Amino acid sequence: MHYLLILSDQNLRPLRSRLKELGAFYTGLGYAIPAARETEALEFCKAAQLKIHKQPLPNGTTFEAFEQSHKAAFFRDKLIFLEREIQALQIELQTDSPEELQKTARGQLLLEKLEDAQELKEQSRRAEQFEKALSTPVPTMAVKFISELPRNYLLEEAPEIPRLINYKDGSIDRPFLRKGILGMLVGAGGVGKTHALAQLAFSIATGYPWLDTFPIEKPGHVFLGLGENQDSDIHRLLRKITKHFLSKPDNAQLAFFDRDPLQSAMERIAPMAFSGVNAAFIHQSQPTPFFKMLLSSLKEAEPSDGWSCIILDPISRFIGMDAESDNAAATQFIALLEKLSMELKGHPTILFGHHMNKGGVSGLSTDQAAARGSSAITDGVRWQVNLERIKDEIETAKDEVAFRHVKSNFTSLLPKHIFKKDGMGCLSATQDQQTLAKKAEPKKGYVKIGLVGGANARS
Repeated sequence: MHYLLILSDQNLRPLRSRLKELGAFYTGLGYAIPAARETEALEFCKAAQLKIHKQPLPNGTTFEAFEQSHKAAFFRDKLIFLEREIQALQIELQTDSPEELQKTARGQLLLEKLEDAQELKEQSRRAEQFEKALSTPVPTMAVKFISELPRNYLLEEAPEIPRLINYKDGSIDRPFLRKGILGMLVGAGGVGKTHALAQLAFSIATGYPWLDTFPIEKPGHVFLGLGENQDSDIHRLLRKITKHFLSKPDNAQLAFFDRDPLQSAMERIAPMAFSGVNAAFIHQSQPTPFFKMLLSSLKEAEPSDGWSCIILDPISRFIGMDAESDNAAATQFIALLEKLSMELKGHPTILFGHHMNKGGVSGLSTDQAAARGSSAITDGVRWQVNLERIKDEIETAKDEVAFRHVKSNFTSLLPKHIFKKDGMGCLSATQDQQTLAKKAEPKKGYVKIGLVGGANARS
């Protein structure tokens, strides 16, 4: 990298307008011109009988940054000279009172010079900021045509969708929630979001179908971050889910990936309480130290095959002050969640719980717009399920919850499901759904077991 420098004993002032057109600036020794204008500069110097020299730019410095560094130095030199004049006037006048200084011409001169000094400080600061920004190398992207890619997107079969959860289509498992995307479970307070998400963590860890209905593609590791629960609350929640699982009369006939599903759950679920913690991911459009700490901690703890799912509930504890209502901030928050998946081994699904807006709470047959706050949150997720309370004729809530699949960018939308809520708050399938879930044979890799010496021993 180089620039062009014009040195001359003659007066170049008459040529300043042409030099300015060439992008030149005065360095104190001569006029510097960017290398991109070399052809024009050579013609100009030949016509004006001027000598031009190639000079190297400092490593990692652009011509624009080089120019800003000279501007910053120019402003600093002017400021030093001005501060000396101000100091002399202050000694002469022996007062700093603006009212007293306004009474004399010398005092008014001092006030003007103080204003000039403040402006020079600001100009110097801006020039230094520009210099720093322009010195940062601009990264490039490798833009390639399909013919240059290692895999031909038009002629070769694409890899299958990486799955996290499936649904039963007769005897076939179809993808329901894919791996590596961003999704949310939306519901009113108390409808069962946290229980359903904790049950999902248990299902992914053990291979037990989520809510007795949706088969797990492959068992994996789950981070369960709960923002409104303390450690003791999480203990009670997970213990309730374990009892709910053990209470099923037919669990001895279920198919599992592991011989001791509860031992697997203990080794694969990493719960963490964020109650009382400022857990915002974003502040003033920038990732917070908390987000960086969480990402670093998840990387440090990630298993050999990576995380399968990161669950955060509710998202209002993580989204920050502005992002829930501001579309621009919400879009940046969504990008941070995507970054979380991309940077972690395994590229986990990021799934969060979110509150319903007032219209969703009071209505039935909710859609994508039921989520509270910014529409950018709904637009940013690739998968959304709403949990609705079911009410009878006199508007008293029943012990049933409607599970409505309202958005999916990669899989088919499922019909509405109805789940029962037991006395502990856990959701389970109705009898009809349990019958459908048992129709298919276990997938290759499952182990059919009884729980007498394993899981039931911990009840």
